[in-house]
Amino acid sequence: MNIINQQQIDRLRQEIGDDNLPILLDIFLGELNQYTQKLNQAEVDQDAYLKEISHALKSSAASFGAEALRALAVDYDGAGKAGLFLDSSVHKEQMLSLLSQTQQQYAELLSKH
Repeated sequence: MNIINQQQIDRLRQEIGDDNLPILLDIFLGELNQYTQKLNQAEVDQDAYLKEISHALKSSAASFGAEALRALAVDYDGAGKAGLFLDSSVHKEQMLSLLSQTQQQYAELLSKH
C-alpha cells in the first residue's frame, strides 16, 4: 500500500486550488508532528491516546490521501470500538513508524510546491 494516494492529492488540489494546497499540507504535517510528539511522551496513556488519534486520523488521513496511515487508523479505531486493548509497545511503534514515513513523504511533496 502506498503512503500517499496521489489521486486524492490531485482531487484536493482541484477543490482548493494550487495556492492553498501547500498551506493545508503544512497544517496536516503539523498535526502528524503533534501526534508523534505526544506518543513519545512517557506519561501519556498509550492505549487511550492510540485510540484517540486513530479516530481522528481516519478522516484527516483520508482527506489528505495518506492511505497507509488511514488504513492503520481504521484498524486501530475498530479495535478500540470493539473494546480491545492496543498493546502500547507494538501498536505504538507501528503508529510511530507510519507517522514518520508519512511525514517524510508529505514533507517531500510540500517541498515540491
